[in-house]
Amino acid sequence: MKQVLLIGDSIRMGYCQEVKTRLSERAEVFYPDENCRSSQNIMMNIALWARLCEKQKVGVVYWNCGHWDATHFNGDPESLTSLSEYAKNLGAISGMLKRLFPNARLVFATTTPMNPTYPEGRSMRTTEEIMAYNDVARRAFAESDVLLDDLFAQTQVWGAEYYVDYAHFTSEGSRLLGEHVADVIAGLL
Repeated sequence: MKQVLLIGDSIRMGYCQEVKTRLSERAEVFYPDENCRSSQNIMMNIALWARLCEKQKVGVVYWNCGHWDATHFNGDPESLTSLSEYAKNLGAISGMLKRLFPNARLVFATTTPMNPTYPEGRSMRTTEEIMAYNDVARRAFAESDVLLDDLFAQTQVWGAEYYVDYAHFTSEGSRLLGEHVADVIAGLL
């Protein structure tokens, strides 16, 4: 049985169990228990998370980052990761994944939008900023063998009823995302 590794932020944490359940007859699905946060955090911890599975058996690595990268912490006018750093980090991560998992297809998921009705100024990032980070990811992977799954497009039409706060989805929203992600991965196994 092939193995799948999911790496990503709290959005991934919301859908990973659904993916595991849906793929249970086709693949073993692994993921870190913790929030993988930003692109920098993924670069620092990827070797640790690679130990969750058997590297040669991994058929798909599905990963995301972006919410943390676009965030302005403590009122800083600059995001945690600049757009140019984000592009560089995505390239570095994909290189690391290719070396760690030589038999795997790599899929990068775009960052999901913010709750469209959350009060302005209450979140540390905006949907417009996320769109800019997603554009960087599209350009970074346009000429590579890393596949892009546009979770932004999947969720951008969702209303506030799918959100529990500024960015995180309800159990139904996470279930729908998990269903979508499982379908994408199943098509690659």
